[in-house]
Amino acid sequence: MGVLEDRVALVTGAGAGLGRAVALALARAGARVVAVSLHASELDEVAAAAAAEGLELEPVAADVGDAERTGAVAAQILDAHGRVDVLVNNAGIIAVKPIEETTPAEWDKILATNLRGPFLYSRAFIPAMKARGEGLIVNVTSESGIRGFVGESAYCPSKFGLEGLTRTLALELEPFGIRVVSVTPGKAMRTPMSETTYDAAARAEWVDPGELAPGFVALAASRDPAISGGRYDAWRLAREGLA
Repeated sequence: MGVLEDRVALVTGAGAGLGRAVALALARAGARVVAVSLHASELDEVAAAAAAEGLELEPVAADVGDAERTGAVAAQILDAHGRVDVLVNNAGIIAVKPIEETTPAEWDKILATNLRGPFLYSRAFIPAMKARGEGLIVNVTSESGIRGFVGESAYCPSKFGLEGLTRTLALELEPFGIRVVSVTPGKAMRTPMSETTYDAAARAEWVDPGELAPGFVALAASRDPAISGGRYDAWRLAREGLA
């Protein structure tokens, strides 16, 4: 029996990188996992990887910034499973360039994916969590959520906003037994995003996202209400747990 046996988890941006690693790790821990991604080809690959291990994983193609599609996904998942115990808002995109070269369309897309998406998915599944009196929402952020970086005039605001959403929801949902946390990787990872943004120094130290995924399992397995509102380092959690 896995530590997440009989739990339902939904991970956005689950087709590649950290999201894929987290989705598979949650499934290995016994959860029934819904893997959401915009890219059907990536979903095919993660579904095949899960099937090869005999894991329970349901792929769903969706743009997390699309409100209408979010509603349809929520209806589909809640009809099939009755609940979502763990929601991991991981989907994220980036464009690194000077502000004058960042187009309004790029700004809108980054904010739609990185901030609007977590808002929409949280909003869609919170009523079911309230009805059950429990739930966990994990918002994946980064150092860009607390520090400014050159060339990230859209990405940094999206992650700063996600940190704010996390703190607000932690307070709002505390009376309903729903915990909300933010998680930063804590270590440079080799992902499709980092392959386009990391310099040689960062690449020399990057690790596979699978090394961080156990940190998400530790959070998902916890029943401690005191974790809500916290900001956690996945690299450290993977090694030390929540103790």
